[in-house]
Amino acid sequence: MDNIPKPFPLLHLPYLALEEVLSIMRPFDLINFSMASSKSKIITKCVLRTKGNKKYELEVDTFEEPKISIRGSNTFFEYRLTSEKSRSEKKEHVDLTSRIKCDRVWIYSENVIIDWMELLRTVMEYYTFKRFVVSFGQDTFPAEKKSIVDFLRSHMTSVDDCVIRGKTEADEDVSYFLKNIDVTETLIILSKLSDQFQLKIENSPNNLLILNGNWISYDQFINFNANRIEIQKSKITNVELNMFLISWMTSRSNQNLEYLKIQVTELDTLDTILNLPHEVMGADVIRHGKTVKHGIIELRGGTDIKRNDGATGTVFIEMVDDQMMLYMCVSYLL
Repeated sequence: MDNIPKPFPLLHLPYLALEEVLSIMRPFDLINFSMASSKSKIITKCVLRTKGNKKYELEVDTFEEPKISIRGSNTFFEYRLTSEKSRSEKKEHVDLTSRIKCDRVWIYSENVIIDWMELLRTVMEYYTFKRFVVSFGQDTFPAEKKSIVDFLRSHMTSVDDCVIRGKTEADEDVSYFLKNIDVTETLIILSKLSDQFQLKIENSPNNLLILNGNWISYDQFINFNANRIEIQKSKITNVELNMFLISWMTSRSNQNLEYLKIQVTELDTLDTILNLPHEVMGADVIRHGKTVKHGIIELRGGTDIKRNDGATGTVFIEMVDDQMMLYMCVSYLL
């Protein structure tokens, strides 16, 4: 019995030494340490406040197993809540790429959403994150959808990136989410939505990607105000694409537009789209332009259309795999 090693008295270390030890701990190890006692909680908060901790981004996900990920530059730490006792305390280390490594832990819970919320509340109590990413699943936890959104809204004034996905039509859930959660950078909608769905966003994100866009009417499309827009499975007609380009040329729609990608469904009337003033550029003609956000881009070929303030929209219509796509890059030519 005398050979059994005694626990290391970590809390008895001088504060500077303790600070160094805690500062190299993984995020969830640090959180577990903080829960050991009231003293460890106070020390953890002091260390994080002193050292500064705004180096991670937080990703939360309610699709299938609710999870919380703390991501660094080349590694991330992930807790997943599971209702399967056999997976409790399961751990794995995954090399996702040559640079990105993941430490993943499963925690058993009889009420995964309640415990997911409690864990998220604890994580946000200790860490100040530089970015927030949310993945919102339509198909799981239908009874808790509004409480999940309300909880996120109470802890995040806005999120940087958001993915909404699901196979069942859930117009009301998606509308409630977007009404209450402000997405600033990138909004990706992978969901199945009905033809009656109306996308209402008070503050437009910089990037809008819609993979199942057959619910989008022309009236909705012309009012999108993101910098970069990508729509697949569109039902927008060639006549409507022509109307949109004319509206853009006269500064009546989306003057913030920097890039557009949209599926073309009517292959027999492609000329209709460019039935407006334009200039076809040779494939070997290279131009350089400054974007809305002052980036520099190189353009080769395409068809130029002019906006009444001097901006140029360079349009390309190309077959990609089995889809005909229209691209437009907006710049001020140099």
